[in-house]
Amino acid sequence: MISKKNALLILNTALKTGSQYAEIYDEETITKSVVLSYKRVENLSTNVSSGIGLRLIKDDKEVYGYTSNLSMKSLLNLATNLSLAFEGEQAVEVKEFKAKRRKLINKIERPFIDEDVSKIIARLKEAEKAGYQVSDSIVNMSVGINNAVKNVLVLNSDGVMTKDTRSNIRTYVSAVAQNKDGFYGESSYTPGFMGGYEKLDNIDFVKAAKEAALKAIEKSNASDSPSGTMQVVIGNAFGGTLFHEACGHPLEADAIAHNRSTFVGKIGQKIASDVVTAIDDGTIDGAWGSLNFDDEGEVTTKNVLIKDGVLQNYMVDGFNGKKLGMKSTGASRRESYRYSPTSRMTNTYIAAGKSTFDEIISSVKYGIYCKNFKGGQVDPSTNNFNFSSDEVYMIRDGKLAEMVKPVVLVGYGYDILKKIDMVGDDLALAAGYCGASSGQVPVQVGQPTVRISGIIVGGTSKEENV
Repeated sequence: MISKKNALLILNTALKTGSQYAEIYDEETITKSVVLSYKRVENLSTNVSSGIGLRLIKDDKEVYGYTSNLSMKSLLNLATNLSLAFEGEQAVEVKEFKAKRRKLINKIERPFIDEDVSKIIARLKEAEKAGYQVSDSIVNMSVGINNAVKNVLVLNSDGVMTKDTRSNIRTYVSAVAQNKDGFYGESSYTPGFMGGYEKLDNIDFVKAAKEAALKAIEKSNASDSPSGTMQVVIGNAFGGTLFHEACGHPLEADAIAHNRSTFVGKIGQKIASDVVTAIDDGTIDGAWGSLNFDDEGEVTTKNVLIKDGVLQNYMVDGFNGKKLGMKSTGASRRESYRYSPTSRMTNTYIAAGKSTFDEIISSVKYGIYCKNFKGGQVDPSTNNFNFSSDEVYMIRDGKLAEMVKPVVLVGYGYDILKKIDMVGDDLALAAGYCGASSGQVPVQVGQPTVRISGIIVGGTSKEENV
């Protein structure tokens, strides 16, 4: 990693033409993957990448550049070239670097990079075999573990210096089934954590493979799904995709500062039903989206976004926070040194309520239960969203019925928040990735089971059901 002496020289070079702020983001990443698919080792790899990103800011103007050539000549050239975006004389001196301290989370007990590959493959093969043995209709099993260890150093002209080691480790077990009519079904199990191989000690790969295979078979034989506006019960864990897409992105400071969100100026106002409290928390020890420090060197926080239906705060990075006159909440993130950072989610979830799962299901006369999700998208400026559920069950007269084919839920985030009228007590989180202007970053979504009084459902049935 870059020395303080060299960092000082680079930052002062960058500031010579009048920019008010300069920042170095130094990163080294080691990735290791072990993947089995189609009864063979599909991927067995270890890769190392490193580079430095440099950002300059003056008023509302930001310029960014990066390089994987870490020689001082290359870095000084980068600083000089970026400084040409401004005209003037140096007005800021780099302050003395002082390391930020905090109680560290996400400790690594057993680095995955050090584990015996032959033992890992044997563990995965056992699970793969168990999945195939469930039924002849299983046409593929994929089982794997991916780990990325990222060492990050941030130094800036305000004297901030932070170091963070981030080890994202994730396993996945996926099954694909084909029924006698040629229809396919796919099911997967994809838990993710911050930490080392010890995080996977309690995962039963064989059990996960069998369950994925059975679920894939069930999906391949699913009935047509209904269409129309109806009551919908959203499952816990991955059900948090709804809040992530419909409300999370519009609550990021980047969208707020650029007036691309329907939540601009709404702090202190009622934007959801009384039973909705939502949180973005980057401090959960071992959670997939957690960080010790964000990518501007700020300490991450537990940030209450909505409390009892009232908007409390946004997810704020330093750059957009200055535009808004708001303090950073430790929400600045980027995929790698190749990206300039901006406000992003970490572990974002709806807090637990008081209703039980059975109470929520029994309250629905006719509707669907969406247990799992495959992602979605939102336009923050309009708050219109859509997201797809690939594990769906009918609800009739307060009882769960047959599985049906995938559906798409369509709505307006501002409206949906007010239509959540029951919140369960079974909060759970799920690991995923989120893509935006600063690249793909690991995030967790989450919620308990919730009931929505009415939402547009796009199913496979040609007739509309109400």
